[in-house]
Amino acid sequence: MKKNSFLIRFIDIGLILLFGFVIISDITIRSQIELPGHEDSASGETENILLFLEIQEANQYKITEVETQLTYEEINGLSELEGLLLAIKEEKMADNFNISAVIHPQEDATMQQLVDVLDICDRIGISKNINIPS
Repeated sequence: MKKNSFLIRFIDIGLILLFGFVIISDITIRSQIELPGHEDSASGETENILLFLEIQEANQYKITEVETQLTYEEINGLSELEGLLLAIKEEKMADNFNISAVIHPQEDATMQQLVDVLDICDRIGISKNINIPS
């Protein structure tokens, strides 16, 4: 009988300590994560303009602005492409727009052309994504 009462007291003390720690512990989450979402343009925020950049063969490129369907064709060489992208970005930033580019390499485009276009977008500060042909 004595052994059973000692065991019951030990379990009681353990449960009291457990409930005490649960009561005094702080279980609220104090971190707040900013999730990406759609920005409201009426509050002075910038809107996004989407460019469709097509990498063609022989170091030629074609840029189409998706919303206005404005197309810049026969862009020859990386320096001409970089200058045009920089001019488009400066023009759109003046109107409070951000530029995003979807890069679409043709089947006959080389990997080096894709890397060069990605580097240009990084230098200029244009967000980019790659559309792989299927």
